[in-house]
Amino acid sequence: MRRRLCGTTLLLAAIAASCTKPRAPDAPRLDAAPEVDAPATEGGAHGITDAAPPSDAGIADARAPVTREIGPFETPLDDKGKRKVYYAITASAKPGGTRLLANLHGVCNPPGYACGYWIGTAAEFGFLVCPEGDGHCGGEYNPPTWTGGTARMDEDLERAIEIVLARHPGEVVREGAILTGFSRGAYAAVEIARRHPGRWPYLILNEADVALDAKSLEASGVKAVALIAGEYGSQVAGERATVKRLTAQKFPAKLWVMPKAGHFYSADIADIMREAIAFVLAER
Repeated sequence: MRRRLCGTTLLLAAIAASCTKPRAPDAPRLDAAPEVDAPATEGGAHGITDAAPPSDAGIADARAPVTREIGPFETPLDDKGKRKVYYAITASAKPGGTRLLANLHGVCNPPGYACGYWIGTAAEFGFLVCPEGDGHCGGEYNPPTWTGGTARMDEDLERAIEIVLARHPGEVVREGAILTGFSRGAYAAVEIARRHPGRWPYLILNEADVALDAKSLEASGVKAVALIAGEYGSQVAGERATVKRLTAQKFPAKLWVMPKAGHFYSADIADIMREAIAFVLAER
């Protein structure tokens, strides 16, 4: 009798298991990376990896920002594919789009360096676009450089911006754009702002003792300027004098000195750029 009950019990358990209501599939993950260019090899990749996984409910998760890989990415700048646009995107797409940040690298100084060391900071504020120069310096590493004048750099910058905007339609706004530059790129940034009054209201100039005055900046529609220089470099004295002159003219300007740095970035450049961006954006 006990043996028969055991058999019956096992049979009923098997039937119950086969009739169990199937489990609904998990809600699709919302943090998958978008289909964009492969991450650039220079500057490293900065991903958003600490987001909590979505729940099975899915409804609340659908309202949350979509987290994604911010880059850096590369895409062709010209038809021949020899030049690239180096760029980074925000961690999430926001309604109405986010701010444009652009950078012009220096002589024999690739965008993977000029932009790559602070893309995490850039992604906190908007989209970072960094065109590659029109020439190369040769040698073992053959880094990109600029051979054309400011007008050519201006054209390349605008083309790079349009390429990135086309890949991310509706995600970037031009209002309140920030133009940054390192060395030769910083000198060009000032001239480009003058060529397009109001287009670049915020300038961040790194390692460039540029002649600036309040009247000219205001005529260009520039609202604030941040200057950055290496502690051991040749530009810091001139930049310090420029900031003193601009502040005396009641124009918003501030200097950051990169510790233990010459004509290159200090280890804390990401933090310095964050402070510099916050400073210029405080001027509306």
